[in-house]
Amino acid sequence: MMTSMVTGLQGQPPQGHPSGYPFVAGRENVVACAKHFVGDGGTRNGINEGDALFSYDELEKIHMAPYLDCISQGVCTIMASYSSWNGTKLHNSHFLLTEILKNKLGFQGFIISDSEGLDRLSNPHGSNYRQSVLSAISAGIDMVMVPFRFQLFLEDLMHLVESGQIPMTRIDDAVERILRVKFCLWPL
Repeated sequence: MMTSMVTGLQGQPPQGHPSGYPFVAGRENVVACAKHFVGDGGTRNGINEGDALFSYDELEKIHMAPYLDCISQGVCTIMASYSSWNGTKLHNSHFLLTEILKNKLGFQGFIISDSEGLDRLSNPHGSNYRQSVLSAISAGIDMVMVPFRFQLFLEDLMHLVESGQIPMTRIDDAVERILRVKFCLWPL
């Protein structure tokens, strides 16, 4: 486990710092990102962007352990994986991103997509983009890396929020998490 990199990058949280809350020690430190949540090392036949085919208990026992350590060290961000778990793309998994990572494990930083992660939610990549935006944001992605199609992303996100398909409470949660990390950096 290389989770000590979190404190190497962000600094050591003080005694009593609440688990799950982001922390950055000072001007010489930077925000860390634990990636790629979760199961990349257990995909069938070791295939990159593959499918991790095992029970939740196995996923939790083997593949979530490093994330628990990172969360306890105050990691600021966690990146979702391109991979799938039992056929569900991680960028689409409300169960793993929101119910487990945010709610059960108490992660209070923000979840970021991988680069063009939303494009990979449909086949061929990039098709049915509005549905991909809806499913990823609804699943719990707080910040989206959109290196090329940012105008389309903004248009689709605005439409989905204005139409009520993505509730404002989901946007508020994402903004709160992003600002929480930024405020860790503010006094620096």
